[in-house]
Amino acid sequence: RDIDLALEPGTVTALVGPSGAGKSTMAQLLLRFWDPTTGRITIGGVDIAGMPPDTLYSKLGFIFQDTRLLHASVADNIGFGRAGATREAIEAAARSAQIHDRIMALPRGYASVVGEDAQLSGGEVQRVTIARALLANPPILVLDEATAFAAPEAEAEIQNALSQLAADRTLLVIAHRLNTIERADQICVLERGRIVARGRHDDLLQHDPLYARMWCASGYGNPLVESVA
Repeated sequence: RDIDLALEPGTVTALVGPSGAGKSTMAQLLLRFWDPTTGRITIGGVDIAGMPPDTLYSKLGFIFQDTRLLHASVADNIGFGRAGATREAIEAAARSAQIHDRIMALPRGYASVVGEDAQLSGGEVQRVTIARALLANPPILVLDEATAFAAPEAEAEIQNALSQLAADRTLLVIAHRLNTIERADQICVLERGRIVARGRHDDLLQHDPLYARMWCASGYGNPLVESVA
């Protein structure tokens, strides 16, 4: 409710807040998983409610924590977001997502079918999804902190792949671990479905009690006394 937010091109906007504050709902409104009952959401001044799905999803990519792949070949899973993609383009996206070598180790390589002869870990599934997004090349990306539940040995590889994906794009990030969004261009603090504060990390740490408490509770540091006064 009462949301007024602009994502400037090429910037990172992070949504933070307690569980149930509305972070995922707000991000998924941009993806048209639901439509707002009042107001509108626009891309380049055009209301997304009037955009054909193909047009909307050529502009938007998304990666969530709970990622699932199609029961299809690994190549088809990567190429799903870009009709007619060549094998060379699919492999290039997989290399950038740091999953090519793992795919080549499967019994039939890129022809291996997910759930049959392609048994992939959660971190590997995430990297296949990142490869799909790289191939689709959307200018806007929604991330629900993709490494939140990744195994420690997979987290660095996923982060490196996400760095490739995030370059020169507009990002909306649902943040669960605040240390991952310290450098965001703007951080929006949500509580009970409303934005109650916004700014950069240092400013919020000094001036917003809720953000300061979340930072302290996360174990990344002890905010100054005046920041929680």
